[in-house]
Amino acid sequence: MRVFDPPARDPRAHSARALFDLRAPGGRLLLAVCALALAGAGCSEDSAPGRTYYQRNIEPTLLQSCAGNVVGCHSTNEEDPYAFAAGNLDVTSFENIQKRRDLLEPFGVYPVPLMLIKAVGSSDELQVAYGGDFETLEIQHAGGSILQVGSEAYLTLLRWMENGATESGLAPPSPGVSGIGACSSEILTDFDPAPYMDSEFFDQFVSEVQPILSQSCASGSCHGAPQSDFYLTCGNNAQQQAYNFSQVQAFVDVPADNSPLLQYPLAIRSGGYFHTGGEFFNSRNDGDYQTIQRWADSVGPVAFGADDPGRQFFADEVQPLLLRRGCHFESCHSPAAINDFKLRPGSQGFFSAVALEKNYEIMRDDFMALEVPDARRGRAVAKGILKSFGGIAHRGGPVLETPGSGGSLPENCPDPYQSGFSAFCTVQEWVRIEREALLADDQVLAMTPGSTVPIVYVDRAETHVASPLEFDTYQPSSDLRVADATLGDDGSVTAVGAPRSLLDNCPGATDRGVVDVRGPDVRLDGTTVAFAMRLAVDEALSIYTVDLDGQNCQRLTGPAAAVDGILPHDFDPAWSPDGEYIVFASSRGGDAGPSLSRKLFLPQSDIWRMRPDGSEPEQMTYLTNSELSPQFMREGRVIMSTEKISAGFYQVAGRRINWDLTDYHPLLAQRAESPFADLDDPAVLAPSVGYAQATELREGFDGDFLLVLSDEGARGGAGTLAIFNRSVGPFEDGRDDPGFLASMTLPDPAATGRVGAMTSGAYRSPFSLPDGRIMASYAAFEGDLGTATSLGWDIVAVDPRSGDRTLLIGGDGAQVEAVLALKHPSRNLYYNRRQLVFGGGVDPEETGGIDFGVIHIPDVPVIFTLLNANLRRGRPVGLFDEATHLAAYQELPAPPGTNSGSGEGGIFEQRTFLGRARLAADGSVKVRAPAGTPLILELQKADGTILETMREEHQVGPGEYISVGVPGELFDAVCGGCHGSLSGRELDAAITADVLTGASESLSAEGSAADFSP
Repeated sequence: MRVFDPPARDPRAHSARALFDLRAPGGRLLLAVCALALAGAGCSEDSAPGRTYYQRNIEPTLLQSCAGNVVGCHSTNEEDPYAFAAGNLDVTSFENIQKRRDLLEPFGVYPVPLMLIKAVGSSDELQVAYGGDFETLEIQHAGGSILQVGSEAYLTLLRWMENGATESGLAPPSPGVSGIGACSSEILTDFDPAPYMDSEFFDQFVSEVQPILSQSCASGSCHGAPQSDFYLTCGNNAQQQAYNFSQVQAFVDVPADNSPLLQYPLAIRSGGYFHTGGEFFNSRNDGDYQTIQRWADSVGPVAFGADDPGRQFFADEVQPLLLRRGCHFESCHSPAAINDFKLRPGSQGFFSAVALEKNYEIMRDDFMALEVPDARRGRAVAKGILKSFGGIAHRGGPVLETPGSGGSLPENCPDPYQSGFSAFCTVQEWVRIEREALLADDQVLAMTPGSTVPIVYVDRAETHVASPLEFDTYQPSSDLRVADATLGDDGSVTAVGAPRSLLDNCPGATDRGVVDVRGPDVRLDGTTVAFAMRLAVDEALSIYTVDLDGQNCQRLTGPAAAVDGILPHDFDPAWSPDGEYIVFASSRGGDAGPSLSRKLFLPQSDIWRMRPDGSEPEQMTYLTNSELSPQFMREGRVIMSTEKISAGFYQVAGRRINWDLTDYHPLLAQRAESPFADLDDPAVLAPSVGYAQATELREGFDGDFLLVLSDEGARGGAGTLAIFNRSVGPFEDGRDDPGFLASMTLPDPAATGRVGAMTSGAYRSPFSLPDGRIMASYAAFEGDLGTATSLGWDIVAVDPRSGDRTLLIGGDGAQVEAVLALKHPSRNLYYNRRQLVFGGGVDPEETGGIDFGVIHIPDVPVIFTLLNANLRRGRPVGLFDEATHLAAYQELPAPPGTNSGSGEGGIFEQRTFLGRARLAADGSVKVRAPAGTPLILELQKADGTILETMREEHQVGPGEYISVGVPGELFDAVCGGCHGSLSGRELDAAITADVLTGASESLSAEGSAADFSP
């Protein structure tokens, strides 16, 4: 069952070209009749013996036009072990074409399937209806225009696709559809029911419309699922009924007969559209149809963007641009696609207020960077423009470039704005409008040429700087400083003024000789700095805040005495994107007190959070090795560097966790080298990230991650500057075969980050600059980072493409950990939802209290191919065919005073067995485990033989319920875009709309959880 209802999945409701207003009932009916006539013409032919309809009528066109062209784009090289073809489409067999069903079916507003749209290319022959007008599609095709609308080849392909793109050419039977599962009572967002309850049409809705919708639409697998655009709650109380009123009204059009609310459930023979939920109204004379129609005519539509210039411009200019450029295709940025930019597709000739609002919010809040004026800094734009103009890698190519416009640069945009001049300038104008409103509310800085932006940084007298893991090292003679950076025309820093100290009014900090300060971070107001400081060698680091004018210096945590010789440091503060919390690292320990890390035997730190006044401290992570340097993604997740240790394995990698403490999840740099390079031999390794340490992780304006990579033992955490494009997939050092898109770049490869080898320079503490460059600390060191005794650090701006550096702040000693004091609008924190992949939430009733969590794994063998491997070369699921049980252990910390262990390499390793659960017949399992506990999972045979053991710790949050991973049959659709397919063949990584409901289904999902309590 598909929860999200992709509009117009039945091509009988489409024509080859939008020649009349699809929103007129008569037009739609004629459209359906014409399409059916075309379909009938194709299905009357009988297949010759041994030759199918596909082989006789479709294959020759595809082979000649797509596989047999000059370069043979859409065919695989027989010698390619990863089966790569351009566009991930191989037309040389019926079976391979069927892997890309998204190319063979119309989707959303698009009139014909994507394969035909691409084949026609950018022309005025194909249009989409939007807002009462027609938008000409501007879809680029590397192969150019190979088909003309109305040609014999075009119509033959269209006819075939309209009949389901089957081998026989005959349309498959349509199975009956019924909803599965209960409705939901969840109300999304901060909903205000008052305006709807006060409506004169509210009682009519509750008494007449709500019962019809509840009976027909609100099941859990249909519109009773929160990820559906047309989402209906159970309607059990007035607030839920008001919410449903708001949702239903958003799908009302004028006249009411044009509303998707009525058109999709209406029988196609009566002028309706195809509906995956089936036909509910045989005709417009149906009593329920007329009941809803009367209410819809009375209440009228919702006006999107009224009195809001930013929303109005988005609806009038940006949304149709996204449609024209193909961003809404099913495999690109639809709700079913394998990326986070999930745009609602709309339906023929209609975008509901719900769809427009969701598209507006996700693009503005999560994929743009309105704190700076250049639209290129936002991820939605950077992914769509050429690298030469500041773009970043995008599997969809530079879809926002416009030939003849001079390129995607703000200075090339006409003033005043000219609609249609270029795709980039349209979004740039939207950014200007949105920033104008934010400036009026004092939520962003003007950042015009000549204006200044403060740089906050740490100045140390000593050239040696402790590594991020050496937070216990006392580094006196330090200062927290701020200097004003002047901006040029392009947002570049043209000059930096004289620095001033922020510690003059901090109690006890007047003697800079005793001050040890680190880790500044600036609140969204652009004026409040959080940092860590201590004033003596036997004093722990504490969290402080201070204003940029040096006033109001306050200590928020500590002081606290050492426990068993371990100082309870609080450090590395990071402001939450809404400004309501400070997240920080701490070695204070949990209920059991402080401990040491199990390899380096340094104080072990976890991630904590608190209110800005120091109240409500709460532990977020609970592992036995250090987690530190927390920061936030724009979408509201917490990211950090995590130290991972087991026998023969050491890695400092990137991790993330939701704000509700669910889904503690790998993020990047999980392995220097990864197993499963050979699907038949798990011992074969291949380079992955190539480094043992990924530190000082921070998300850039464009959504790429900035970080420092180094070998274990690199002096002071010095390393090479790296940029990780999170939506491309895992990085495999040295891999360059066709079709593999590298996700990581090193702007200055001369700075190697290596121990035991030469480096020319080293980096620390990256931060995005408004002009697209990266601010970082740079040490001009030549030699081996493992034996370096002194590293002097300056703050520089680095060009991410050339590696060229410009000095910003220099001097004796070390200038490190620089951040810009920018203002930005309040952003949301990220809470999990059950309907997501890796979905869940906090449900103490389900877990048996906050002391426990429940983990549901739909396919344990598949998940275990991911736990210890980080390559895009296939998943050796067959190695785990004999798996019958999942076992769990609690990893114990190294107690105070430990300086060695009995594990391999001298690590401390001590585990307590928690339990063993049998896998269901489909490989799934559901277990109940202690929350806030370091967990090690293990896959076993029935006799206890170990097949695979996790090499790093996992955790569940207090009261967390989570579904981890997806069934194997959905892996290629859900995870294949990043992790590659199970087979390793790129052609097998394809999407399916079923990921929206099937990702958490298994034989174990509704059963009782096996108990892993200690």
